[in-house]
Amino acid sequence: MTTDTGSRATRGGVQPPRARGAQGVRGAGQAPRARGVPGGRPPGQAGPPGLALLRAAEELFGERSYHRTTVADICAQAGMATGSFYSYYGSKAEIFAAVVHGINDDLRQAMRAALEHAEGGQRARERAAFRAYFDMLSERPWIDRIVRESEFIDQRLFREYYEHLARGYARGVRVAQLAHEVDARYDPEVIAFAYTGIGNFVGMRWADWTAGGRVPDDVLDDVLELLGRGLAPRASGLPGRTHWCGQPCGGRVDDAVCAWGNPPAGRCGRLAQGCASSGLRAAGPPRRPASSPAAASPGR
Repeated sequence: MTTDTGSRATRGGVQPPRARGAQGVRGAGQAPRARGVPGGRPPGQAGPPGLALLRAAEELFGERSYHRTTVADICAQAGMATGSFYSYYGSKAEIFAAVVHGINDDLRQAMRAALEHAEGGQRARERAAFRAYFDMLSERPWIDRIVRESEFIDQRLFREYYEHLARGYARGVRVAQLAHEVDARYDPEVIAFAYTGIGNFVGMRWADWTAGGRVPDDVLDDVLELLGRGLAPRASGLPGRTHWCGQPCGGRVDDAVCAWGNPPAGRCGRLAQGCASSGLRAAGPPRRPASSPAAASPGR
């Protein structure tokens, strides 16, 4: 889950809006008055009332959902008169967008700070980034629900949230590939979205659904072991291509057998297909050996 600017968070008990599409909610298409600063104001102008509104909105949207929260509710929670709300935001949809952007910003900042202290290779950076995300989720368990609900409020906002995170993750993955810490055959964007899915659902299971609200270290260890086995570069000298059946022959440094349980230079018992370099071909549709009884039975 390496990232140079990326971050993330999500979750959701959500009721879809009655209106159509991403602009089903009045004002949902509006951009917040200023991005990246709580309260929707430019840097240096976000006063305490704006911050109080933003915090109150985040909590209420997470606990009640967007449609069950009103501007009056937000103002009451923030200890402000309802009329003061419009000095900071033009609509409920606008403050909702500011909340989602704020979650994204907070998460990226937390990950960035964690990565500054991460010592070691790719696994150490992944551990630091995942732990920063999981800890933020433990402190603010509603943030995932808000981001997931945003898909039904403004699809452009929802998509932008994840694309922003994935771009940061992908840049970090590419750096790791150039350092030979991640298999360079993989598309960094694919790995970036895999990080996103793993973080969301592991965080949901242990930070939100479990008493205590924290992803245990042994669970994080399992996540990193999974990534380490799946993303490690192939050992030099092992075949990098696949059988006709599409199964890899050889892989990680410590892989002694192919996917069918045979040595990398042996024979694929499933298809009786040669595994030696002279017999390797690009992956394609499964084929039966010519001597196979089924291959000699065109009627089947």
